Amino acid sequence: MQFFLYLIVGGLSFVVDIGVFVLLRMADIAVIPASVISFIAATSVNYLLSIALAFQSRRFRRHIELVRFLAVVFVGLALNTMLVCLFVYSFSIYPTIAKVIAVPIVFVWNYLGRRMLVSHNQLPTPMLQWLSSAREGRRTAAARSAARQALRSSSRGA
Repeated sequence: MQFFLYLIVGGLSFVVDIGVFVLLRMADIAVIPASVISFIAATSVNYLLSIALAFQSRRFRRHIELVRFLAVVFVGLALNTMLVCLFVYSFSIYPTIAKVIAVPIVFVWNYLGRRMLVSHNQLPTPMLQWLSSAREGRRTAAARSAARQALRSSSRGA
């Protein structure tokens, strides 16, 4: 479930990353600075959505967690920058396509880095509560449906 929720977070972050990148490129910002700025914007969105939806924070003291998070981010930024640079300047891939290729690769690093080095391996408490109430609601609805079906079957047989 955590990976699925992080896919949603990552998808929204992807939209921010590519959107900001395209806007910056339209403003004639060079490829690498545009890539770095868009990565930072997407990382900010990713962090906020991740702590709300995908990762329970407070595994470590706040300052330790922040240092670990920033370490994961900087490795992701370096990986993203190297990939974009490689794709654009070595393979002559159009910059936006290069960015689109690089982002999913870095997504895997970000997920694994956050899960193993920064956050708890569980969902945030509010998300767990919401999922629990949603499951309970489905169970209740299924029980009501089964009771109605049993009532219909018994009334037909009588």
